Parts: sequence; C-alpha cells; structure tokens
Amino acid sequence: MYVNQSQLWDFSLVSQIRKNLDLVQNKFTRQLMVRRISPAADYPVLQTLCRIKHRNLMEIYDVKTQDGVCISLCEYINGMTLDMRVEYYQPFDIRSAKDILCQICDGLSQLHINGIVHRDIKPGNVMITDDGMVKIIDYSISRLIKPEQRKDTTVLGTAGYASPEQFGFTQTNGKTDIYACGVLLNYLLTGKLPNEQLHQGPLTTVIQQCIEIDENKRFASADELKKVLQGKKINRRRPFRPLPGFRSKHVFPKIITVFFYIVWIFMLFVYINGFPMIMSSSLKNIIQQLILMADILVFWSALPYLLFGDVFRMSERINPDNPRNGKYVLRILGTASIILGFVLIFVSLYL
Repeated sequence: MYVNQSQLWDFSLVSQIRKNLDLVQNKFTRQLMVRRISPAADYPVLQTLCRIKHRNLMEIYDVKTQDGVCISLCEYINGMTLDMRVEYYQPFDIRSAKDILCQICDGLSQLHINGIVHRDIKPGNVMITDDGMVKIIDYSISRLIKPEQRKDTTVLGTAGYASPEQFGFTQTNGKTDIYACGVLLNYLLTGKLPNEQLHQGPLTTVIQQCIEIDENKRFASADELKKVLQGKKINRRRPFRPLPGFRSKHVFPKIITVFFYIVWIFMLFVYINGFPMIMSSSLKNIIQQLILMADILVFWSALPYLLFGDVFRMSERINPDNPRNGKYVLRILGTASIILGFVLIFVSLYL
C-alpha cells in the first residue's frame, strides 16, 4: 500500500527498544518501523541513505530534523544479530561464513559507491532474517567520505573492529569497513577476535589481508573481497601504468630515467644505422657487435624493464598470497640480468 510522506509519519508507539530507539507502527499500512533519534549532524548521511535501496542494507524510509535533532524512520528487521547467533548456537562453518561475508560485501559496495563508510561493521550490527537474508543495520556513526579531509573529525568505532585510521591517524574510507569485515569473518569462524584466536584454515590469509595495519595492503574494495571469497581471480591491472622510473614521487629518479632512455634510444639509433657497415666487417667484428647489441637490447633494457617494472604483475603469479615477496624475486632476477649483461660485454671484447 502506497503512503505519502505525511501518512508515513502517522504512527503509534509500540515499544521502546532502547534510549532514542523506538518500535512504531504505521496507522495506515500497519507496518512496523524503527524510529531513531540522533544528532542533527547525522542528517546529510541519513538523507543519502534514504536514496539507497538494497536487499542487504536496512532501509531508511525518511528522515527529518525537528527541535534540534534528527529523526529517521527505518526498516524493522525480524531476525537475529550475528553475535546472538554465535552465542546461542556455535560459530559458523566456512561455507556459511563466506556466504554471510559475500552478502555483507554486496551491501557495503552500495554504501561505498554512494560515498558512505559504515565505520561500525560488527556482529551486533549485522542481522540474519528468518529467511536467511543478511542485513547491515545501525548507521549511527556512518559518515560521508570527504576527499579533501585528511582525517575524521570524531574518533569513533567499536574496540577490536575499529581500524587504525578510526583513531585519528587518517580519514576513514571503504577500506575501514574491509578491516572490520576481516575481524568479523574471524569471529564467525571462531567466536573470537583475531588477537584472541586467529582462524587456522583456508580463510586465514583472507582475514590477515583484511586486517593489515596499512590500508593500502588490504583488499582494494568490498567487491574484490567478495571475489576472493568466491574463489575468483582478481584483476588489479590499471588501464595505464607509468614506465619504471617515472612511478616515483621524487624528481631525481625521473631525471636519471630520462637520461637512461635518451642514451638507450641513441645507442639503438647508432646500431641500426651502422648495421650495414658491421655486416661488411670481419666475422669476429660482426659477432662482437651482435652480442653487444643483443646485450643492450635484452639484458640491460628489456629484462630489467619487465622484472623491475613488474609489467605483467608477475609478482602476483610468483606469490599470490604475498606479492611483495614476488617483487623481491623479480628484483634479484633483474639485477642478475644486468650482471649477465656485463659478463657478455667482456666476453664479446675478448672473443
């Protein structure tokens, strides 16, 4: 039954859930709703949430400010929170835990797309309905992401689930919720926080990557976390990557790189133009020049570029769980190729 805005706010009080949170019933549709009273500063984020409709998110029907406070009407969810489910029964098996996390990731993706970070993902703020649907609830400390802001104005979050950036180090973003997802996943599997008992099994590396202190080492998005949980490959390739040497934020490495490329192109030009003269020389001279040309093109240029630059993301293929270790391998091989290049020079000179 359709109701207009004035009819939506015509309800009767059923019971008080807790302070500033009431269960109400609409007089026209008889639908149960939750009325929440919060600070007026919550209005912008709640107004944005009103426009988001997703099966894994508690719906906000409407919001208004009145007498210096913000009043919102929210979806009433008939079900059980995850902490109640684990407490009354037992931790989830791996398959069920992955399914719950995947649904949470779907809900978070919608929040993040709309510029909202939840900031309080925990077992008490996720419900499972009677028909098995997962719902993220409680947007009391959610906020709009402000790219120009260095850190949050208020330090909020639940101990154990709050990421380091929630303690005022940097601004919270989507990766803040990724951190909490890792802690939550561990709780679903063990009933404990990671620092109390870390899950030992196929999802250990997933949990560890979620709760990395450095947010840049966590999963890039909720969608990426979901793909990993589903066993799908992640493609982290960017549409364009700067050439090796130009990826540094400092000027000096870029100057050295420009000089190297100029010398390389000049030497290549000289060899191409001088190739007919080389072919008219003695066999020994031809072999020396060909070795030197191959040396410059392959062992000093192509291989170091591919290895040091990690052009095809080879580090992820060498070690999918820890690409940083894969990069160390590439650097060793790149250095070895340059050393081999020097060896070939001496071989060609004394041939």
